[in-house]
Amino acid sequence: MLGQEVTRLAPRWANVVPLTRADADLTRADEVRACLTEVGPDVVVHCAAWTDVDGASREPAAAWEANAEATGHVADVCSQIGARLLYVSTDYVFDGEDGPYVESDRPSPINAYGKSKLGGEEAARRCEDHLIVRTQWLYGPGGRNFVAAILDAARSGRSLRVVNNEYGRPTYTPDLARGIWRVLQVRARGILHLTNSRSCSRLRFAQVALEMAGLENVQIRGIPSEQWDSPTRRPLNAILRSERMEELGIEPLRPWREALREYVNILTTRWAHA
Repeated sequence: MLGQEVTRLAPRWANVVPLTRADADLTRADEVRACLTEVGPDVVVHCAAWTDVDGASREPAAAWEANAEATGHVADVCSQIGARLLYVSTDYVFDGEDGPYVESDRPSPINAYGKSKLGGEEAARRCEDHLIVRTQWLYGPGGRNFVAAILDAARSGRSLRVVNNEYGRPTYTPDLARGIWRVLQVRARGILHLTNSRSCSRLRFAQVALEMAGLENVQIRGIPSEQWDSPTRRPLNAILRSERMEELGIEPLRPWREALREYVNILTTRWAHA
């Protein structure tokens, strides 16, 4: 989802070369070196990741290879060719015990996915000119996501169960992509938290999506996280807040409700023409 939007929303001053798995398997250092050396980028926006949270719990070694070791390969080549590296990370690097979290808070992941993404952050630092952008709860066109899944289930007539004690900031991939281009333009370095503004629970996020789609009559029940059928313990309050946006002179991304309305309108228009 994110890579497509970073490419689509690139400003005029950027010449984007979108790369996929067909261009290089990032877990293979030789393929990464050959691909990036040939392209010769000034900046690498590293969106590739293992994002299946439960899959990471079942296959932690594979998730570590995809998120930590692969990022190390990218970082090493960026260092060699003098490219800047922007690495996209996640709220799951925190345990969710005492959020919201700012950039200076100490990570403490509680599951294999979070550990692998923190490993990716540490690997990204091998490139001196790096920026780690942490975000959360991504949704948008072009990929599987929470909003589309909720609305598809509701339209099929199924009753819904959604976790009611997990909190975060839903982030719309086109908004995040625009934010990424802004922080690249101001040459931010280090760590930056970048999400849509304001926070909510998973349950409230789902309820508002249903209301916006005209599906508010669909039955939806809130359940605690421990009742969700999953092998993964998730951070319950890992809301990301930024203490750096103002110092960088970057406007916060718009409130999540505004972004959600745009996405729901896209989906409902698609249904109307299906």
